Amino acid sequence: MKRLFLMVSVGALLTSGLIYAKLYDQRVAEQEQKANSQAAAVQAENGDQAEPALANPLELVLRRTYLCGVKTEEQKELTGETMEQVLAKHRGWEIVSVASEQVILHKMENDIAPSCKENGYFGLSEDGVLTLFNGLPSEQKVIQTFYPINTERMEVSLPKEEVELLKQGIRVRDLAEYNSILSTYGDFQIESSTGSGH
Repeated sequence: MKRLFLMVSVGALLTSGLIYAKLYDQRVAEQEQKANSQAAAVQAENGDQAEPALANPLELVLRRTYLCGVKTEEQKELTGETMEQVLAKHRGWEIVSVASEQVILHKMENDIAPSCKENGYFGLSEDGVLTLFNGLPSEQKVIQTFYPINTERMEVSLPKEEVELLKQGIRVRDLAEYNSILSTYGDFQIESSTGSGH
């Protein structure tokens, strides 16, 4: 009889313990849910910022490399943005470095640089290499070099006006013209070349 009483007592204690544990777990879950709701409300008030805005100004450096070989660098000072927001605005950019005061990002642009569109001319260098110049070839301001041209074969194959045009300088205004010129004169590339010089 004592054993039965003892077993019932232990059973009752275990049951009350389980009930208490379940109630305790429910209370903790409710408190966590309340805390999460408050945090979500604060984030909504702050514009859904997952991290605090940068207190000190951040220098953002944007480096671009264009198909025509031109490299540019733009610097911006940012305040009041999170690092997450800065990186989200620049998706597709490669992170070069991140420090507390400076972030450097890089992007390969699938286009020619604005400066090449404004004043780019294809021509031949003095040693017969297809070259992109800033201005007329006579000014010799090289932007990018490509490959040596077999000028004798070119003069035999192309009309005299096209050959003269290349010697004087062919204006390039966009990526389509850039690619077209490379394609046209690529037919006269000297094969023994070790590669382009850009």
